[in-house]
Formats: sequence, C-alpha cells, structure tokens
Amino acid sequence: MRKVVVFALAVVLFAACDPVDGNLVGVKGRTNWYPDVLGPGKVPYGMVYIPSGAFQAGQNDKDIMGLYTTRNRTVSIQAFYMDASEISNNEYRQFVYWVRDSIAREKLYRRQSGDDAEQWVNVPEDFFRDPYRSIMDIGSDVLGGNNAFDPLNSEGIEGLDKVYLAILGYRGDGTAKPKEMFKGSKKLADAFGAIPKKRDEIDITLNSDEVSAIISGYGGEKNSKADDQAETNKDKTEQEKLIKTQGGRIDNRKYLQLNWETPIEYTDPEIALLLSDMYVSKEERFFENKQIDTRLLFYDYYWVDYKEAAKRGKVMTADNGYDVKLNAMAKDDPSSRRNPLSKNDKSNGMHRATLTNDGSMVMYDGTLKPLYDDQGNLLVDTVGVYVPKDDKNSLLVKESILENPGQDLDLGYTNSKGQHNAIRGHTDRSRYIIKERINVYPDTLCWVRDFTYSYHDPMAENYFWHTAYDNYPVVGVTWCQAKAFSVWRTQLYHSWLLAGGDLYVNDFRLPSEMEWERAARGDLELSQYPWGGPYIRNANGCFLANFKPMRGRYFEDGGFHTVKVYSYNPNAYGLYCMAGNVAEWCNSAFDESSYEFTHDLNTEYVYDAKDDDHPVKKRKVIRGGSWKDVGYYLQNGTRTFEYQDTAKCYIGFRNVMTHLGRGGKDLDAENGEEIQMDIQLK
Repeated sequence: MRKVVVFALAVVLFAACDPVDGNLVGVKGRTNWYPDVLGPGKVPYGMVYIPSGAFQAGQNDKDIMGLYTTRNRTVSIQAFYMDASEISNNEYRQFVYWVRDSIAREKLYRRQSGDDAEQWVNVPEDFFRDPYRSIMDIGSDVLGGNNAFDPLNSEGIEGLDKVYLAILGYRGDGTAKPKEMFKGSKKLADAFGAIPKKRDEIDITLNSDEVSAIISGYGGEKNSKADDQAETNKDKTEQEKLIKTQGGRIDNRKYLQLNWETPIEYTDPEIALLLSDMYVSKEERFFENKQIDTRLLFYDYYWVDYKEAAKRGKVMTADNGYDVKLNAMAKDDPSSRRNPLSKNDKSNGMHRATLTNDGSMVMYDGTLKPLYDDQGNLLVDTVGVYVPKDDKNSLLVKESILENPGQDLDLGYTNSKGQHNAIRGHTDRSRYIIKERINVYPDTLCWVRDFTYSYHDPMAENYFWHTAYDNYPVVGVTWCQAKAFSVWRTQLYHSWLLAGGDLYVNDFRLPSEMEWERAARGDLELSQYPWGGPYIRNANGCFLANFKPMRGRYFEDGGFHTVKVYSYNPNAYGLYCMAGNVAEWCNSAFDESSYEFTHDLNTEYVYDAKDDDHPVKKRKVIRGGSWKDVGYYLQNGTRTFEYQDTAKCYIGFRNVMTHLGRGGKDLDAENGEEIQMDIQLK
C-alpha cells in the first residue's frame, strides 16, 4: 500500500513539472483531423478526391467556333471532393421526399390531439421555460446598446448578472424592480419581472404532464372575440393557465425539432384525413389517381452572403448617444472618444451602394424594430413615421433613414495617446443571412417543352418517378433548385457527423467552372477530353460518351436519351460521365470575357442576379455536353451557358466539397498532429 501511495505522489509530481506547461503548445484536448484515407465516414459517400494543383485551362484545339471565350491560362485550384457521378433521380428523390415528409410532420404536429401530436417532435428532457428560455433568446443585443463586458465599468450590467445568479442559486432580497434592474430594457423587464429570492422560485423545467398540456394547446394567445367575451375572462383550469403563460404547440415550435424516427403511414385513414390538403384536388385528378400535389413542396433555407459582408463601409463615429452605444469600449461620456477621421471624410458620399441618392444617409432597411411605450403605444416622430428610439427616447432614424451614415460597427478603442486600432464589425449581421424559398420538384414537362415536333410524352410521364430510371441523372432541375439541394445535403450530412461526435466539414455546393474543368481533365495536361484524347472513340472504334454522333445516329454510342450515371469508363480521378449524358450546372456566372479578368487562384466569377436584372446577368455556366449535343461540347475547354431559372431535359448537376487541409497528392503526410512537417525540401 505504501508503494502505491509513493507511486501516486510521483505521478502527481511529474505531472506538475510537465515541460510544456507555460509554453505555446496550442489548445489541448482538440480532436485530430484525419483526411479520408484513414477511415470511413471522413469522405462523403459517393465522392472522389481531387488534389490541389495547377493546370492549363482553356481550349486545347483550334477554336473552330470562333468564340474567343477560352484563351489558355494557368489556374491553381484548392483540393476538393466531387461526386463520382451526376446526381441521380433516386438521390434527388430523397430530397423531394424529405421536403414532403417535413411538411407532413409539421401538419400532423399542428393538427393531432396532444399526445398524438407530441410524437412528431422531440421534446427535450429538461424542457425550459421563462426566464431560462427568454434569456437564451436575448442574444448580445448590439443594436440595443449592449456593450462588451467591462468589469471596471459595470453600470447597466448588474441587472442581467443578477438574473444569471438567480438561475444558478443566487439569494437576494428580491426587492429590485424590472425597470431599475434592466435600465429601460423593456424586453428584459417583461421577460423576467422582479428577481425572486431564491432559485427554487424560478421554474426552469416542465414535467411530462405539463409538456403534454402545452402540446395539447394550439397557441398561448386568444385568437377570437368569443374568447375575449368568455365568462369572467378567466382561465378555468390549471392547464389553461399553463398554456396561456407558456404558449401552446405553435408558440413553442421553435424550441422543438421534428422527430424523424416516427414513420408516417400515409395510408392510415386518420393520417390521410389530416393530410388531405397535401393532395391534388378531386377536380384535378386524372382517373381518380390521388397524388401529392408537388406544387406545395417548398423548401426554406438560408445562405450567408459573405461577399457583401466582407465589404467595408464607413465607421459610425459621430458624437451622439446612438454611436456611443454602438462603440464597444466607449464610456457614457461621448467626449471621452476621439474620432480617428474627420466628420467630412465620413459623409462625403463615397459610401458603397447603401447610400441614398444624395449620398448622405443610409436607407433604413427595417432591421431596427419600432419601440413601444409603457402603454403599448407605437412610438412615432413628429411627422407620424414609425421609428425606433433608444433608451434615452432619441430617434434612431428620421423618415425611415438612419441619420448616421455607414453600416460598419466601430469595435475599435482609442487610447490616451490618441491612437485608434480601427477594428470594425457590422451593426446588424442578419442582413447578410439570406432566406430562400423554392419549389423542389423537377420540371418533368421539360421533355416535351425542349423539342418541337418530337414525341417525348413517355419520358415526361415516367422519367423522374419510375424505378426503371432510378439510377439515371436527374434533369429538369434549375440552377436555383440545384443550389437548394446542396444546402439540404449539407444539413443532412452535418447532422449525421454531429450525431457521431465528428466535426463539421465544408459545405456541399455546385463546382466552380475551373473546379469542374480541373476534375474533368483527370490530371492529364492539355487533355482534350476527360479520357485524354484527341479521339472520341477507343481502339475498338466504340464511342466513349453519350452524345449525338455521326449526324444524329444517337444509338451508335450505346445510349439514346440519358443513360445510367455510372456508364462508360471513368477518367483518371474516377469520375463518370464528365463528358456527355447530361450537361452540368456550375456555380459560376457566365461571362464571355471572364478568362481575361478573373484571378488565377481558385478562379471564380459569381453574380447574384436580381429578378429585374437583364437576362444576360442570369446566365450560369454549364459544362460537359449532353446526350443531345455534338462532340464539340464534350471537350474539356468548351464553355456554354443556360439561364439560372430554366430547367432542361439535358442539364443535371453534381456536388463538390472543399477539402480541409493542404490537399496534396500524398494525404498521409498531413495526418495527425504528430507530423511536424508535411513538406520537406531535399
């Protein structure tokens, strides 16, 4: 026993003398990242690895079309993964079914009785309620004047600190009033009221009966005059009181995720009744065939406009209360700040596109919400325009226009010597989070629309849904739908990684034009086709892709319309049908001169076209040629385009994902932190 104690003391002693303590060693305990070659689950299923490198882009033969759009140039591309094949009908159908089932689960959650409705959502074991729930929703509240935590200047912070302490067990006298504690913040005051004396008085969790009571009620607010005229206008039961104070199923939906473990039995009579409005109406049915109305299959998603967020406007530096509230380190006295630039330099009309025509003020875009007084009346200025005010009752906007120009938040600090470190942020991050809504079902009628005096009715009727075409490439998908699919696939994959304890990876997306060409060339310099070239037949005289050969003898290459996505031989990277079968959407906008002005590092040209933009701005690059194209369009360097809001029966797509790390050909050299150097010059 004595030896054991001595050994334990020795271990503690040596641990205390760890030679790396006190030195720069990085954050300990982080999970090592290993590239795909070391284990399953690190590479997205069905993808292949394309190493980083440089290649000669552009036309490799005479420009027989005289387009002058693909001059030769050297381009360097970061490593990435690419789908080995085009997205198939069955893979895209998984997206369509997910949207269908999510809408159905949402409807069933809203429409079934309490206990039955509860099965369609995941209710946390410790389902939270006010004030715990509200304080999680508060956020940093930069627009409301929340400053960085400053222990030397804590005025205005004590109230929120006491709320946290109360949740953790703080015992106070309970005499503080909301307005005194939260310094005029109506949001906090309404959410918490007076702070209770002890933690037991803050009800954070709900038991199973309370959860069922909430789920049994639709919403916490009364929605009709009849409710207002109810007898004595009081709640009759404890359940009604709970629903009124904590909200019903709709009010709490934002805290509950849909449960995907419970299957939906669409043939069940009760389910069919509750989902009856998802089907085509009786008047529109053909031979009484009851089908899901695909016009209702909308997918809501978000993306971040990094290019807009990366732009810099002018820092807000005017000496007024509003600006002081937005300055991270400013004191209450505006005179304590020093403006790093003169006022004229900040209002000379040189601000970017957010300025009004006269160049003096920034348009109010609605991100600052109108405020209400204690009686619930909307605050207005002298001309009757609804405007938000700060806690000093000063107008933040004038006639819907911010009086202080500039979209940047001044995160800098001016020291006593007058030096400003000029750190900038954004006053409102939400303006760069773009919400999209799109119908996800492919345009099956494109088979008929794309050809005149041609019979394609069977393809329109059967191509997307029949199992015979499951492994054929999906068509009839616009560029916008392909983008939405990429976002959905990213969410699906990241959810699976997190469930397994893995880290996030990069997003799925459409390839840039240069990424597509890099992958198509298969690491072969100056290759005319994905298989090398210069010929389009092999040694046996067989065509190597699905296209339109020999003046329209479509069957000579083994196909007719599309063929299965794994048809023909892959290129050197293991990619199938990079030439022919279907042309493929790229993320890049099409411009005839883009080879002249784009950067040679991760070359890309994008343009987010608005609805009222000229159609020429809505052109997106398509590459690879299709089953109905002549051999010229199969070449690696051939460029063409289609409009982003059009769907064609000869255009599909595949996804890529940027590789994490350097991405050289030898991935073993970058595995794990035990490798001190992965590039050694000899």
